[in-house]
Amino acid sequence: MNEDIAAFVAPLTLMLGGGLLALGGLSFIGIDYFDSKFKARVAFAVGLAFIVATEFVFVTGSSSGRYFAGLKIDVTDCELDSESKLPQERHKNSRVLHDHIVACMERLGYEWNAEHEHCKEAKIATNSFCYLPTRPVARAIVRFQTAFE
Repeated sequence: MNEDIAAFVAPLTLMLGGGLLALGGLSFIGIDYFDSKFKARVAFAVGLAFIVATEFVFVTGSSSGRYFAGLKIDVTDCELDSESKLPQERHKNSRVLHDHIVACMERLGYEWNAEHEHCKEAKIATNSFCYLPTRPVARAIVRFQTAFE
């Protein structure tokens, strides 16, 4: 989600989710704001879903953790490192720089993965869509983030 939109929507979803969660939760102690227990439970569940969804937006956003935004920074760092160490290869049509960048990314905990559509368009070492983290949680989050690109 765009960070500008998330900054506007997040407080609203947290207030709405928190309100529904609180009103639904009060029915557990006998304070009923709804016509039936079923409606109170639904309000509780929907409120909880709003809060979890909002937190998920924060966790997967580029401002939290590194994930895809960090992957892009790592690709750029590896490109700079490779071109600094191998300046004579910059204008050649060889795979030396490509292999050096991929090896650098492997050292940082990423693996080359050419399955994403944007990677298939340009299978080059500086394409951030061609890498996935090796750690399972980070891998799942990056897959989720890049699914919407």
